[in-house]
Amino acid sequence: MKRLTIILLTLMFVSFNAQVIAAPLQQTFQKDRHYKEINGAQSTYQGEKVEVLELLWYGCQTCYVIQGGLENWVAGAGNAINYRRMPAVVHDNMMLLARAFYAAEVLGVMSKIDKPLFSAIHESRRQLVTEEAVAEFFAEQGVAEKDFTRALNSAYVNGKIRRSRIMSQRYGIQGAPSIIVDSQYLVDPSLVRSPEEFIDVVDFLVNKVRSTVRRE
Repeated sequence: MKRLTIILLTLMFVSFNAQVIAAPLQQTFQKDRHYKEINGAQSTYQGEKVEVLELLWYGCQTCYVIQGGLENWVAGAGNAINYRRMPAVVHDNMMLLARAFYAAEVLGVMSKIDKPLFSAIHESRRQLVTEEAVAEFFAEQGVAEKDFTRALNSAYVNGKIRRSRIMSQRYGIQGAPSIIVDSQYLVDPSLVRSPEEFIDVVDFLVNKVRSTVRRE
C-alpha cells in the first residue's frame, strides 16, 4: 500500500508543470489556511532574490515525492530566488540522516548521495537507521567508510546540526518537508491538499514578497 501511494504521488508530480515565477498571480491563498506567518519574523528581501529554505528529512516519504516538483519549480524561478536546503531536526530519530546530509556536503558528494539515499529508503526499503548501515550505503556510492565516519563526527557537522536544531525551533517546524519563504512564511503538508498545491503556495508567497517590495 505504501509503495502504491508513492507511485500515485510520483505520477502527480510527473504531470505537474511548474509555473514560471514571473507569471501573474492567478490564485490567492490565505494565511492560517494555506500558510502561516512566523511570529516575530522580518523580511530579508531587498529587491534582489527571495530567500526560500527547504527543511527536509530523508526518512520522510512526502519529502521524497516532492523533490521532482521542487526541482522543476526552482529551475523555473531562475534568478528570482535564493534556494537553500537544510535538514529538519525536531526529533531524535531525524538526527542520523540529518548528519548524513551534512557529511555528504562536507565531503563534496551531495550530487552522488542525495537522490540515491531517498531511493534507497523509499524504493528499496532499506533500513538506514544505524551509523553502520548509512556508512555501508555511502561506501556503495564510492565514499570510503573511514572518510564518511570522520565527516559524520566532524566539528563542521556538529556545528551544522546545532544550527539546524536552532532554526527548526525558531521557525516552529513540526516536521518535514517545510518551506520557509523570506524568513516570514511557513508552508508544510498539513496546510495543503496536494503536492501540487504545496508548490503553488510557495510560488504565491514568493510573488507576494516581490510585489510587496514593488508597491513600496
